Amino acid sequence: MALSKPALSQLLHPYKQFYSENARVTGTEIERWEKRETDKIQHSDGTTPSGFLGNGMPLFQFLDISKTFEQGGTLVAESENCLAIIPAGFRKAPTFNTMNPVKYSIGGLSALMSLCHVLVVPKNTRIYNAVTLKKTHLRLLSEMEELGGNALKKLIEGTADMPGSIRWQLKQSGTIPMNETTLLHSVSLDALDFAEECRDSFTGLSDGRFQAIQEESLRNMRFSFHMGDTASIGYLHMHCYLGNLRTTAHEVMEENAKKQGLRKNTPLDDVIYMINRIDCIQNDLGYIHDKDSWEKRSDSLKQIPE
Repeated sequence: MALSKPALSQLLHPYKQFYSENARVTGTEIERWEKRETDKIQHSDGTTPSGFLGNGMPLFQFLDISKTFEQGGTLVAESENCLAIIPAGFRKAPTFNTMNPVKYSIGGLSALMSLCHVLVVPKNTRIYNAVTLKKTHLRLLSEMEELGGNALKKLIEGTADMPGSIRWQLKQSGTIPMNETTLLHSVSLDALDFAEECRDSFTGLSDGRFQAIQEESLRNMRFSFHMGDTASIGYLHMHCYLGNLRTTAHEVMEENAKKQGLRKNTPLDDVIYMINRIDCIQNDLGYIHDKDSWEKRSDSLKQIPE
């Protein structure tokens, strides 16, 4: 895999930022947290690392995300080491089980990134972010990708009674009130809720091409991470969504990141590329994998020119 210089520079940015000298204190604290040497990170001034809450922990460390739809949660699928959920916790309007909406006009930047969108979260393995992934995590990443694909398949093929499925999303109608205003917002989806190049696919779900768009969706699964400070939660989670049915929210997120020279979504393949490249450099430097550390990864990244 060869990356162009601009693409490599963009990919390196969150790594260089996390492993910079300025981030040494926070980086080593996070390393201790990942190793379970501490459960909380709270600085003397009351601040916490990016993606951690005021209690010194990231949301997925203490929130029970294993609840099914019937139990008030959004669990779609489960594997031995991971859970796949639809993003939830939306509080600005009364959505089903607080599920994040598809419509940008309701959810803003909290809206789903595509018509079907799940997060895959490790059950018991503490990993802060994709920038702290190591070669020993490759098997876990494979399991996360497989579970994410299975969860998306369930939503693509699910009945109209399965929350979050394509059929379920299409049957939503009526209006809901926004908590901070008296205005009512329609929950019915239309083509303008989707990226311009995805609108024909959305329209096809209702004009007799449903099966064809289902098959197209199965071929267009995407797996990505929000790297470094672009992640809102400091606990590893893989975004799994449909590239052919991307929403307005997805496009706005990417455009906002682009203005800062970043990407909101870094593909899984790029993350694996960086894991292997850092591993090769550590080999060249004579580092031992089971003694991998923030300091050694920081040294390794200095060997990669931007």
